Amino acid sequence: MNIFIELGNTSLKLATSLKDRYQYIGTLKYGSDVEDTLSNILELDLDVVDNVYVCSVAKPELNARVTQYIQTSFQVYPTFLTTQPESCGIVCGYEQFDTLGVDRWMAIIGSCAHSNQPTIIVDAGTALTVDMVIDKKHYGGFIVPGLGLMKGSLFKNTAIPEMKNENLESVAQMGLLAKDTESAISGGTLFMVSAFLNSLIENLESETGRRFKCIGTGGDFETILPMLDKPFEVINDLTLLGMVEMIESC
Repeated sequence: MNIFIELGNTSLKLATSLKDRYQYIGTLKYGSDVEDTLSNILELDLDVVDNVYVCSVAKPELNARVTQYIQTSFQVYPTFLTTQPESCGIVCGYEQFDTLGVDRWMAIIGSCAHSNQPTIIVDAGTALTVDMVIDKKHYGGFIVPGLGLMKGSLFKNTAIPEMKNENLESVAQMGLLAKDTESAISGGTLFMVSAFLNSLIENLESETGRRFKCIGTGGDFETILPMLDKPFEVINDLTLLGMVEMIESC
């Protein structure tokens, strides 16, 4: 059995693969004790673990702790995947390929390994990233602060008190202008992100003359989705699917 772990800035996702049978286990937020989080998400009847693959954008010290946990638990040394100049027939668009986040690269592979359709991939996590692929070539993308970072910046740098009970559903359904501070922050940041994406996709389609398939992933994506003009396919385990594709099929 192969275990696949996506280690983000605030959450981790996990999947397993045994004889081409893929299973997405789930997503958990982690705090200071990532080992406990891994223990909780791995409380299942695993067959003999052959390999553990990790896609991480976390800090080196956290990667070291995850490595130690995996070695102790499964007696295997994890393989940390990295961005490559070309994988699964897809060419990386960055001049310095290894500066493209490995999570973005795996999401690109998960989206485009079996498709020649022009594709835009949006990952709405701690940061919001956008990547464009046409004819198996990655043309680059954008990185902007995610919803949480935008709000956190306001709370950190102004006297606005931090929100306690944010109702994102009501924010998505409210009118254009808010009538209280919490709604103003939630609605304003949501409008900024969605307006950015709507404008960007419109400009890319105009500039390239192509119509894009749009794929969304990340913890905040379904919050943003109702505000987007284009239809999106939502794939919560997109990065994990890219990891499996890279290891088992390419």
